[in-house]
Amino acid sequence: EKAPRTAKEVKALEERAKDLVMQAKDESRFADRKRAASAEQARRAVIGEAHVEQPAFAGKMFTGPEAEQTAKVLEEALDPKFSNLLGKVNEVNSVARYFALAGDISTATIQLLYLAGSDPVRYAKAMKGFVKAFWDPQFQANYLAQPENMAIIQKYPNLVLTRGGSTEFTEAMAQGGVLRKGPLKFFGEKLVPFQRGFESSMDVAGVEMLKAMDHLALDPATGRLSAARIDDLTQFVNEMRGVTSSARLGVSTVQRQLETASLLAPRYNRAIASLLFDVVRGGMRGDLARKKMGQSVVAIGSLSLAISLLMGDDWSEAVDRIDPRSKTFMTWKIGDQNVGPGTKLRSVLKLIGDSWENPERLKDTSIGWGELEYMKNPIMKFGRGLAAPVIGTSYDLASGKNIIGEPTRGLDREGMLNFGETVVAENMIPI
Repeated sequence: EKAPRTAKEVKALEERAKDLVMQAKDESRFADRKRAASAEQARRAVIGEAHVEQPAFAGKMFTGPEAEQTAKVLEEALDPKFSNLLGKVNEVNSVARYFALAGDISTATIQLLYLAGSDPVRYAKAMKGFVKAFWDPQFQANYLAQPENMAIIQKYPNLVLTRGGSTEFTEAMAQGGVLRKGPLKFFGEKLVPFQRGFESSMDVAGVEMLKAMDHLALDPATGRLSAARIDDLTQFVNEMRGVTSSARLGVSTVQRQLETASLLAPRYNRAIASLLFDVVRGGMRGDLARKKMGQSVVAIGSLSLAISLLMGDDWSEAVDRIDPRSKTFMTWKIGDQNVGPGTKLRSVLKLIGDSWENPERLKDTSIGWGELEYMKNPIMKFGRGLAAPVIGTSYDLASGKNIIGEPTRGLDREGMLNFGETVVAENMIPI
């Protein structure tokens, strides 16, 4: 080209040079992402395969029916920070966690409830995936192996897939998990269809959400794929499903064990906390969080009003059911029980509502002891609800009351019935 002769031409060439540099950087980052995706895909184990996250076993894959258990034992044995005592406690917690959060159709009213309000099409596909996987053991593997779905998984390598008991929700049902060996194996085998349904609905939701938002991975300024936007989309989709990888975030083995021993669902809590933080942040992720959560809250609130009115509530009673300060917030009387969705967002809104309604309760230090007392401080009650099953059940037995003040023990017939209903049934029946 001819040499520029004016300042305007020089400036134009400088701008063009900057664009070319930015384009080259984007292409380099995208190439790095593709290489990482290929490596991640190569490391990902299919059903019947597993790998050990240790340098000595880099690139090695175990196969066979006991592959996952073998890999787990090797990882624990090679990790000097692994605590066998906490490992045993967490095995017990994993059973109760599965029954509380995954042993039924909980994805419909816990993990994917926000999706129902913000994207009912993707929610319907996820629930359809649950039903298909419940009856078809090969549905999940076949779905993930479809070329268009595999392309999404490769493009978004940090998408958390839940199959094979790889998340805290279903780890008790993984090969070698507590419900797949020993005396509990008989019961675990009966629950396998629910595990398949749960994991399939979560994976279908993740893949379908990314397919619907895939166009957002393009940088509006350049029209090219952006590594940062791919990361943001992946993290948002993980958060919307209540899943995350503590290991990828750099959380140490000991901290992960302590979190699992003390909290009901630490990775779920971390994902939801990140989602709520996204609501007040900038950028694409913040925009998505505000839009999707706003749609979800409006849709679920409207549906709650409709359900209340159809069940015979008058208008004031129906409004109470969407008021976080009300005792009936997001619950309905069915038989002798108040039943409603169990999402973490509901718990957070209830905490805020109770604290706003009666700030004096925040000064209360009673923690449930005695015949007439129960913890009145909303923060303490919220914390009790976060506790892992072993800690929460131990506290319930020691105090004589569960989280809502129902009796948990006694030596007479009524006491034994209370124990069976509020301790055994609540922790060991998947409803």
